[in-house]
Amino acid sequence: MKRVSTERYDSREQNVTDQCFVASLQRKLTLVKTTGAIGIGSNQGQRSDLLKQARELIEQRWNATMRESAIFETEAWGMPEGTPAFLNQVLLFEWSAAPNPETLLEELLDIEHALGRKRTFTATQTYQSRIIDLDLLFLGNHMHSSDRLELPHPRMISRRFVMEPLSELCPDFILQPWGKSVRDLLDSCPDETPVRSYLDAPES
Repeated sequence: MKRVSTERYDSREQNVTDQCFVASLQRKLTLVKTTGAIGIGSNQGQRSDLLKQARELIEQRWNATMRESAIFETEAWGMPEGTPAFLNQVLLFEWSAAPNPETLLEELLDIEHALGRKRTFTATQTYQSRIIDLDLLFLGNHMHSSDRLELPHPRMISRRFVMEPLSELCPDFILQPWGKSVRDLLDSCPDETPVRSYLDAPES
């Protein structure tokens, strides 16, 4: 009786298996989101309106899901007594594909400029009043360092006006390189500057 070789069929079955594996992996990868956060603040002009304009401009530019924290009011951090108080808020984004951090920075700088801020980068830069301030806080677990941008923001965990609204949005998110949740980092935040609720977050 003539034997029929099964090698050709085994090869076809293996190809089908490989294709199914690749397709499954691609589906899983499309489900992986990159989470990032932006801190926004203002202590000049119509502060609340400026935050609103900044949110709208960011949302128009970025193809990402956005959530916003409540707005908090904080005394000007690290600035002379009598400096107008800041309104601060954190925006949380989810991207289906990780964006380039330098591109995000450029877009944030463009929005600041459109809203009237003239930002300069100097080695002796000090805290100043700002018509609008947009800071990229983190981008997933991405570590980045350049002349203009460091991720995650190296001073974010020492600023209660950042950690309070961030904890409202993602308390269990593990921030690297600290390896702790946002909630735990807020609990250990050394900043004792009072953070007052100014406007509740919109209902989702």
